[in-house]
Amino acid sequence: MEDVYITQSILHILDSQVGMPVLSEKEHPKSAETELFLGEHLKRLLEDPEIKECEFLEDRENPVKGILQGYQQDTGTFVSMSKALAKSLYEFMMKNPEVPSSDLAVVAFRQKDRPYLGVLKFNYKQTFTHEVDHQEDGNINSIIQYQRTIANINQRIEEGFVLDLEEGNLLLKEKKARINDEKIFYLSEKFLLCKGKPSDKEKLSIINKTNKEVLKKHYDNDFKKTTDLKRAMAENIAESEELEIEEITEKVFRDNPEAQKEYRESIEKQGLMESTVKLAPKTSEKVMKKQKIVTEEGIELHVPGEYLDDRKVKFVNNGDGTIKIEINDIASILNK
Repeated sequence: MEDVYITQSILHILDSQVGMPVLSEKEHPKSAETELFLGEHLKRLLEDPEIKECEFLEDRENPVKGILQGYQQDTGTFVSMSKALAKSLYEFMMKNPEVPSSDLAVVAFRQKDRPYLGVLKFNYKQTFTHEVDHQEDGNINSIIQYQRTIANINQRIEEGFVLDLEEGNLLLKEKKARINDEKIFYLSEKFLLCKGKPSDKEKLSIINKTNKEVLKKHYDNDFKKTTDLKRAMAENIAESEELEIEEITEKVFRDNPEAQKEYRESIEKQGLMESTVKLAPKTSEKVMKKQKIVTEEGIELHVPGEYLDDRKVKFVNNGDGTIKIEINDIASILNK
């Protein structure tokens, strides 16, 4: 992930128990610690497998879209834009008490010399630390609880979005909250008023679910066919860092046109319309991860996805219904 360079930042406190937002009137003071903290969270958000591309709905009146577009046209309004955004979100929170209180960091930054606006919603967490009570007859160390702390530099935030200031593209990570007795993705459905494509996490979930359904229905979970499918996916990722749905279905299900058709239709019905599925590097790693194989005797093999081929690991169906596993070209064996 390319480094991000923060040009401006500001922090607003959105605590529903206070009864009003505590808004900063000036930008956050610049410091190496703050830039490192916000920069790491921005990079982690952009790499998050749950982030998704979104588009604003065109048929809805949208005050938040107006605030963001106003800033796109005049980036000199950074402080006033951030305050308007925070006020709007706080008003929504007060009407919907299930939305978690948070600190809201609004950050202008550049990546690959391209300008972006990041909005990081640091939902409050309960944490514990120690406290020393100095008394005349000695110290008493005790554990105390803090009710209003935020994610540390190594944790993922639950909610946030990034706006490309040149193209207007919106990337969003969100969580559900109960609104009018129904748990919904409130940021996209009620606040930003946008519609999103499946995230990388959702894409992989759709593909894995379809794999299981088609393999069970058409191949009775045949082990070799399951391995063929995983190998085809791993090869796709290794060659192009993408999953070519058409290529995978034709290669794996070439003996069964009905399975090919059902595989494509099932994926599309679940909202994955692209024939070429692009995945972020961290999600691609999950496709390439080791396959765990366990025999009925309890023997376990962990095979990297790229080696699920007939050159290194070969699965042979015996005539009596059993399977033979051959491991080839071994240079050394370690006993762990």
